[in-house]
Amino acid sequence: MKMNDKPVSRTGQPSIEDYAMIESYCNGFPVYSFSNITYVYGVSPDLLPGVVMQEGNMHPVVKIKPKKSWEIKHNLCGSQHENEVKSAVNDSQPFLPIHLIDGDPDTVWSSWGCAVPDGRQEWIRIDLPVENTVASIVLVCSEKFSSRYPPYGKALPKEIEIKLSRDAWQWETVYENKNFSGDASGATVIEFRPRPTKQIWIIANNFPDKATWAGYVFSIGEVEVRDPALNNLALVSRGAGVTVSSVTSSHDNDRFTQDALWGPLQYDLGNKWVRVGPDNGSYTWNYVEHEKGKLEIDARADEAITEAVRNGVNVIMVLDFKGNWIYMEPPRKTNWLMARFREINNNYDDPPGVANANQKMYEAYLRYVDYMVRHFKDRVAYFEIGNEWNHLGVEQYMKDFFFPTYAVIKKAAPNARIMLGNPAGFATDLILECLGPPWEVGPRIDALGWHPGDNPDGAYFDAVREFKKKCEALGFKGRYFATEIYAGSIYPPGPQSDWPYAPSLSEIGMAKYLVRSLTGHSGLDMEAGPCHPHFTGFPHPQALCRPVLPMETINPCQPMPTYYAWRTVATILDDFYAAFFPVSFTGEEQLISFTFESGDKKELMVAAWLPVPETDEVIEAKSDITLPSVQATQAWVVDIFNGTQQELCVTHNGNDTMLNGMLIKDYPTFIRVKK
Repeated sequence: MKMNDKPVSRTGQPSIEDYAMIESYCNGFPVYSFSNITYVYGVSPDLLPGVVMQEGNMHPVVKIKPKKSWEIKHNLCGSQHENEVKSAVNDSQPFLPIHLIDGDPDTVWSSWGCAVPDGRQEWIRIDLPVENTVASIVLVCSEKFSSRYPPYGKALPKEIEIKLSRDAWQWETVYENKNFSGDASGATVIEFRPRPTKQIWIIANNFPDKATWAGYVFSIGEVEVRDPALNNLALVSRGAGVTVSSVTSSHDNDRFTQDALWGPLQYDLGNKWVRVGPDNGSYTWNYVEHEKGKLEIDARADEAITEAVRNGVNVIMVLDFKGNWIYMEPPRKTNWLMARFREINNNYDDPPGVANANQKMYEAYLRYVDYMVRHFKDRVAYFEIGNEWNHLGVEQYMKDFFFPTYAVIKKAAPNARIMLGNPAGFATDLILECLGPPWEVGPRIDALGWHPGDNPDGAYFDAVREFKKKCEALGFKGRYFATEIYAGSIYPPGPQSDWPYAPSLSEIGMAKYLVRSLTGHSGLDMEAGPCHPHFTGFPHPQALCRPVLPMETINPCQPMPTYYAWRTVATILDDFYAAFFPVSFTGEEQLISFTFESGDKKELMVAAWLPVPETDEVIEAKSDITLPSVQATQAWVVDIFNGTQQELCVTHNGNDTMLNGMLIKDYPTFIRVKK
């Protein structure tokens, strides 16, 4: 179903049922199916059952109904998401199983990958159209497919078993080797006694050293099924078929998954902004200009921006300075339709370099900027100039990209709001150098941000406060963003050194880390978001949905605890704004806390937590909380891990409000107070 064909609810307003079907009820609440790829519980699950928020409190505990993006007036929650909606022509999937039987060893298949070499079996099944005598199987590796990541097309297993069948019911093992050593530079022939065969099943495990984004993979160019005369029976041109255990998409998720999840999960999370275009995806230059001089945004990607804005989500569009293969000297990938399955076609695995590699490429890049700004100027909240430009240094970034791109943007759309390109990490020195002399871009820009890898503790938040003061002293008066906050959880975990972004955290630990970061940044009046609500191309540890046991071509995913905790925070922060008012806590434990006030000034909110290492265990500290000079009529506490709200027992001491016996957790405890 096309996005503009989605049903409209009977009220005329958006509804999550426009994007997902209710497929079940559990404990009285609906379970939504997003195209049978992801199942999302309508309220938060009981992630940490039995949690008590206030001693002696007998008030009922009720589930919070999550709000969708279009129902939320204001919060600072969002996400960075480069795997955007796309049309079929732009669905670059070079690892599909059909390449195993197309007769071309330079097209390849690759399994989904794993963080460890023997995490699970991978398999290939060949079905012949008619029973034939089979005498050998040949595993053909690709010599030309990838020079940047050699395992693609040439990753053979160390354990292999080959089974044959005449009826897909009774199987005979004709070859088994627990110490297999094939020829990764050519063809490996496995011979056995000829026998009548209709189905071939190749089962493998224990893959070679990880050297791809996907992890440890089984990846080859071709499978040949030979008869005694050495004829290859395993060809699509001879009616053969192929299925596999899994397929990696590298950084480009398939178009079906994106169509089902890219926008809808953001709306379900209650996010209010999305960042598109960094590094890879439908809005990067290489996807917009396949033929020289022909600039055309993908129609589905175009619709996605319109829908996001219509549903209350602001768009940050990164005009990234990645190059374009067609302008390289000599040009590469001049035939997009052929290149999209004969090579890796995203900027991570096959980068075309930086857009100023030569003068013609640079001029074409600026034309791309002009096209994108004119096309999206009425729908985009900010145009961001570049992404993670640390490697360029300030001088090159400013001279070659920021100022020329800024000039093109302002000529095409004088009222466009500009964001400084976000550097990797909390790179304060780089940002301040851009804002200060001789560049002095502080007054020119409307937003800036960074990708913090810092632990969201008191020291980090104090550093952000001081950094904001320095930025303002240099003339910057715009908005601040943490557009990629990092934490991760992956199973099997693999070595710590193999996976960045804190992959050793458990799923609960990851959730604690990210909601601490979201809460703290919101308390500093900063937008914040993770890198990817979902990611099924390979086991990406940062996404809010876990990839599960992979399947052929379309991989399901399931919400992790972070997804539900994030959604609850997005809902309770609706129309609350960072504000300072005094609040005191008793107890010896040092807490981190932030304060908020509702837009109508009728409610206050306090968020506090224990800054201890993230574990599955709930760590808590008892504290009496005092709000001086506040006469609260009611108060409530929110448990974000169970998605519940409970009215609090409130007392008064003169003009002060007292909340006694509060049990503050190692994740943000939100207390809402009605004045």
